[in-house]
Amino acid sequence: MRPFAVIVAAGRGPLPRRYRSAALVVCADGGVARAHRAGWTPHVVVGDWDSLDPSLVQWLASGGVEQIRYPVDKDKTDSELAVDVVARRGFGLAYLLGGLGARVDHGFANLLLTHYAAGLGVDLRLVAGRTLVQLVRGRVELDARPGDWVSLFSLRPESRGITTGGLRFPLVDGTLLLGSTLGVSNEVAGPRPWVEVGDGEVLVIRVRRRG
Repeated sequence: MRPFAVIVAAGRGPLPRRYRSAALVVCADGGVARAHRAGWTPHVVVGDWDSLDPSLVQWLASGGVEQIRYPVDKDKTDSELAVDVVARRGFGLAYLLGGLGARVDHGFANLLLTHYAAGLGVDLRLVAGRTLVQLVRGRVELDARPGDWVSLFSLRPESRGITTGGLRFPLVDGTLLLGSTLGVSNEVAGPRPWVEVGDGEVLVIRVRRRG
């Protein structure tokens, strides 16, 4: 796997071990508590400190963790600021761990961050429990196995030339419209499933059914 970065968002779920080998770990404010519980020491923390317990601030200082602090009243979320850090450090692949939790507005904003990150040259993928979200431009092989659910959503008014492989309900040179539910709840039917987008942007949401 090519070098990748991890952004730890706030939440109570465990951090998947497979991402511990990240070359860069950035905590988005409240993600510090989550990293601390998991025994992860971040390289960078960014945000407005509105969610940080003083004991965690002391822990960061004692570990020499780089801290980038912003005012509480700001124009970007902590997660977007973390994406900016990843882009400035030159990483082309990043995983946002969490970020799809209790608040619908924050969850929706984080889904749209995949588009924002792509504009910065970062392939941002969201990981939350059994769910993996990624933006597809061109052709991508999916991290999915038979039985998993896969849903496709256009992030443009119209995404065309969509072809899939290894899914129960295939698309061949198909079109998805913004707001359409045509691509919801497909299923992986074979090994090495893939999605190709000829023109546009498609958000792919994979939900692991087993394991």
